[in-house]
Amino acid sequence: MKVWITTMLMSIFLIGCTMFNGDENGNREQLPKETEENSTGEGVEETVRNEITIDVFSVNGKEVVAVDQLMEKIDGMYEFDEVNRSLTMEVADREFFLVDEIPVLEVNGEYLATDEITLQIDEEMTPHVTVGFVEKGLETEVNDVESNLVTFVWEEEVIQAWSPANREEFDLFSLSVEEMIDYLSFLEKPIEGAQVSTQESHLPGAPRPYRNGTHEGIDWYEHTSGTAITTDTPIYAMGEGIVVRADHDFIEYKSPEVRNEDLELSAELGLTPEYILDRLRGKQVWVQYDNGIMNRFAHLDRIPDDIRVGDKVDAETIIGYVGNTGSSHSVNGDGGGLHLHQDLLIYGELFWEPYTPEEVQQILRAIWE
Repeated sequence: MKVWITTMLMSIFLIGCTMFNGDENGNREQLPKETEENSTGEGVEETVRNEITIDVFSVNGKEVVAVDQLMEKIDGMYEFDEVNRSLTMEVADREFFLVDEIPVLEVNGEYLATDEITLQIDEEMTPHVTVGFVEKGLETEVNDVESNLVTFVWEEEVIQAWSPANREEFDLFSLSVEEMIDYLSFLEKPIEGAQVSTQESHLPGAPRPYRNGTHEGIDWYEHTSGTAITTDTPIYAMGEGIVVRADHDFIEYKSPEVRNEDLELSAELGLTPEYILDRLRGKQVWVQYDNGIMNRFAHLDRIPDDIRVGDKVDAETIIGYVGNTGSSHSVNGDGGGLHLHQDLLIYGELFWEPYTPEEVQQILRAIWE
């Protein structure tokens, strides 16, 4: 009888050891179990899943998690640039990049079609990411957010199941002028009948003294494009791609004084911070194409209601209309300065950076003329 009781007690003790996991302080937490079923619906195997629980905060009216806590939990690294208000996170073989107030997540140089992920910064300049980053960015299973906590699955199988990064070994600075022309040759003109400007101030790399910066893209104005441009001039998507940003809820600068505050700060810093530069671009649509190529269409007057994040577009799709939002003309309300500003990036880098101004013009003319 004593032998039987002893055996039973040992069995109960061993079962308890397999059901509970103790932390370094001796606290025990029951691990979640997942039961698989066979064809008859009977449970045949149980597996223990590794779940992480992290605090959820409210910043700027959004549910967020603190970046430092998240990276510590998943063994990642991060760097927060207070001047540009930009965040870089490295997890496994992926690099994530976010800028304050820009509703686009960059993953290994390409842009993800989701409007659920943003960088939020509190009054102490502490970076947070919206809870959507955990599910959409890390591509893992998230339980409902309850009691200011969120729990998500985090194990090696999650990383192994990540969608493969499309980026192959790509060196922007290794491409010759001819190779860059070939790389971008599928793109059609954004404005029908327009010609590429030869005015230096309209082309990439031109200085912008008023904000201590550099012009990052191509300007399409009426007087240099050879075609009439009004707020009814359509802008085309230029090729097959996916909309990754569409500023339907864009809010213009409240006054010239508010805009000038941004310019004064840029003058003081000696550069234009990323978050300010984005404001100055006004209402925007971003389109991601294959091979890491991405277009930023800026200063738009309006965007068709049916253009939404995640939409597939092609060279015949109208993604917006020419405007002047973000510019002094828009803030002053004088109706002038209508033009399209277009930035071309490849895996997060401006395409023109390796080339001289003459070579940039050669590339643009070869593509569109």
